Amino acid sequence: MTADVEGNDLTKVFVPITGFLAVQLTGETKWVEPTEGAATPLVLPEGYVKVGLFKQDGGPQDGGDKEDDIEFFQEGYKLGGSKSRTLQVTLAEFNDIVRQLTTGKKPDAHGMIVVDGDNDATFPMFEVLKGKNGMSLRRNGLGRIQTVEPVQSTRGEAGGNAVTFDWIRNDEWGGFYREWLIDPNAPKTLTSVAVTSETGGTLPTNLKVGATLKLGAKATYTGGATSMATTQATFTSLDTAIATVNGNTLTLIKEGTAKVTATIGAVTSGTTTIPVAAAA
Repeated sequence: MTADVEGNDLTKVFVPITGFLAVQLTGETKWVEPTEGAATPLVLPEGYVKVGLFKQDGGPQDGGDKEDDIEFFQEGYKLGGSKSRTLQVTLAEFNDIVRQLTTGKKPDAHGMIVVDGDNDATFPMFEVLKGKNGMSLRRNGLGRIQTVEPVQSTRGEAGGNAVTFDWIRNDEWGGFYREWLIDPNAPKTLTSVAVTSETGGTLPTNLKVGATLKLGAKATYTGGATSMATTQATFTSLDTAIATVNGNTLTLIKEGTAKVTATIGAVTSGTTTIPVAAAA
């Protein structure tokens, strides 16, 4: 569906249905790179662990603040006040990860920790919200606990901890966090093409004159998504004295180096070289 005459598009309304929060509490800090954050399925770096269930009314809530601008005696001059961004979730589970997250301490073999205030360390966070329309909002940045407020215990109801995190500004990035909006309904723009085997794997390097090889074309789109697009590709042999192409079948006819490209629309791959040995 596209926008109607009023400019409204129901497929772009984000209705959250699930999500998760993952944190990295140990080891060297690892960030999710731009292409990795856009990938489907999403694979988080080693060391990230999910904190578990949220309360139904305790899903991720964004917040923020801005200090007053500094104004000067001369009219028209001012410095912008500092900004902050926060995230609040109500964690329903009281597992070892949540205990370590909120206190900064790991339970011992007996399940005991000595509580002495909230965890004041900083740590990478990865937040995911998934929408009813298939859209997914993802964020990765450095966090720190601002407050932990235990939910009052009520008989027969799930308890939990309302945790507010500060997002810590990353000067290298120029902001608080990296954010991805994954929209499966958005038009995909082809960014690159690569020549592969028909199954998408690496091309062989031990072929001889007289052999044939089925080629494949892997397409990469904006956001980092990839797919096999062999049927859409036109393959070209750059030296027909060495090899010829018919459809996606490469025939090796002379010793040397076969050079092949694949084109989809206006996008052409780099040149792929395939060594061709003399026939036995």
